[in-house]
Amino acid sequence: MWRIASLVVLIILNFPSFADEVHFTGAYSTDQLRGVRAGYRVTNLPVELPTWIGSPKLHVEAALNHWQDSNNTEDNITAFTISPILSWHIAGAQRPLFLEAGIGGSYFDKTQISNRRLSTQFQFEDRISLSWQYNRSSSARIALGYTHYSNADIKRPNDGLDFFWLSWALPF
Repeated sequence: MWRIASLVVLIILNFPSFADEVHFTGAYSTDQLRGVRAGYRVTNLPVELPTWIGSPKLHVEAALNHWQDSNNTEDNITAFTISPILSWHIAGAQRPLFLEAGIGGSYFDKTQISNRRLSTQFQFEDRISLSWQYNRSSSARIALGYTHYSNADIKRPNDGLDFFWLSWALPF
């Protein structure tokens, strides 16, 4: 897992032209898990999506997540994720509001945290959020969202993980 994290950091430091946005996130689960996420998003993809789905913009995001059990801080889990994200502009011109959703893949360093058993290190990441550009002179945004991790019953038990989160995105 740390080899993957090192590779992500190396890419971020040496190839900033690959992406144009970083984000930092705090997350909490009703299962008493808390954590952080640092991500890197490519927003300038030359892809046009069909108008029948509302013409969203397509982004690709890679991130490193780390969570711990609030009741036992030595019990923790780390995951590397990569996900395509669809972003719809839903309101506002000077300070726009976006609806974002995506389904991607994750690689976890362990298959259990607290009483949650995941069975496989590979998990799907399903997410939805509202993202708001709070300052018209900056493209920085805050986002409030929900993410679910599950292996889609590839192997049981499949307890999955659910997180509510708040994120700050900063474009380069």
